[in-house]
Amino acid sequence: MLRSLISSATTGPTQEWAGRILLANSGYISQQRGRRRTLTPVPWLPPIKEHIPKNSFDLSQKTKNLLDDVIKKETLAASALARNDSQETNVAIIDIPHSSRRVGLVVRKIGMLPQWTNDGNRILCTVLEVDENHVVSVTSPDSWYKASAVGKRKAFNRHGPMWRVTVGAGNDDPTKYTLAYRRQFARAGVPTKEKLGCFLVTEDALPHAGQPLDARHFAVGQHVTATGKTIDWGFQGGMHRWGMRGQPTRRTTKSHRRIGSVGSVGDARIWPGKRMPGHMGYEWRTVSGLEIVRINNDKQVIYVKGSVPGDIGETLLLKDCLQDEKRLKSGPVPTWAPTLETIQEESELSPEEIVVPKNLLFNETFSSKLFRFTSPSIVFTDADAKRATGRDKTKAKIAKVKK
Repeated sequence: MLRSLISSATTGPTQEWAGRILLANSGYISQQRGRRRTLTPVPWLPPIKEHIPKNSFDLSQKTKNLLDDVIKKETLAASALARNDSQETNVAIIDIPHSSRRVGLVVRKIGMLPQWTNDGNRILCTVLEVDENHVVSVTSPDSWYKASAVGKRKAFNRHGPMWRVTVGAGNDDPTKYTLAYRRQFARAGVPTKEKLGCFLVTEDALPHAGQPLDARHFAVGQHVTATGKTIDWGFQGGMHRWGMRGQPTRRTTKSHRRIGSVGSVGDARIWPGKRMPGHMGYEWRTVSGLEIVRINNDKQVIYVKGSVPGDIGETLLLKDCLQDEKRLKSGPVPTWAPTLETIQEESELSPEEIVVPKNLLFNETFSSKLFRFTSPSIVFTDADAKRATGRDKTKAKIAKVKK
């Protein structure tokens, strides 16, 4: 019956009309994530991008410039309103209970960059950007349980009731998106976002809709969990996809990279889960226990030790690590806010009034393990100078010949 209702709704005038019907029935857009790899969105979700017909009229350049100015002013007003609300929010650094779950961040993978420790060891880090994160909506466990099938599995689990907090990242042009997609951002009072991510949050660490999220939500030395889609390799053979050895290269014709026989006796069928050539990658993976070694507060960039799933430019979900030995003991709840630290508004200052230290380009926080290039690499003391007056032990010792 559900399929018939969906098919009848999608066969209307447009797909946006069907999306509006689903939006009116549910009250919000349920952009759920598939448990398996899906290359196309599910048919019952309303469309996100606006479909512009070919015979649509073109706007004049004057009208386009006016629309751009209006969009910029609305974005600045929404960001200022969210910033003022965050300053009034009661935020404190407290001891986080074992059962508490904080909200996470929606980040973008920039690439990988090496860092050096004080001992001279080289560690490879992943650079993640926090691009204009805002809380879009907060759904209670009861509403989530009634509205979606995912909520029936996650709203009330073994850890207790969980709220679904939707976080948006990356401000984008609202004219590209449908009315149904823009309404959720208008209700929260935030600009239209390009990416969305959902997190399970307990009631004691619940943010409000429109709350801006900062990179300082995490601290240097903290361990986090990164979830994202792996690199999409497309259709690959059995040797690349599963690491098979292949067949002999000599006295074979076009079969030295094939998987060979798949079984023709017994039931004479291919059982589900058989390792065969097919689509490789683009699946949800989670890497836990990654240490944060550096945070750039000005550029909203987080340096994480190790690698995370996904290619450069992919979107990931970053949240607190739940391992007992790497769990966050104390931190800002529900999230970091400007009230925790006195920040000078450089936007109100002229370029001549902004003074940047010569040895520091950005406001950054480093781990005590990392070597900072603003500090001297070799330090000589008086003891080292006295020790240097002796014999040079780096050279061979030459015996003296008695005459």
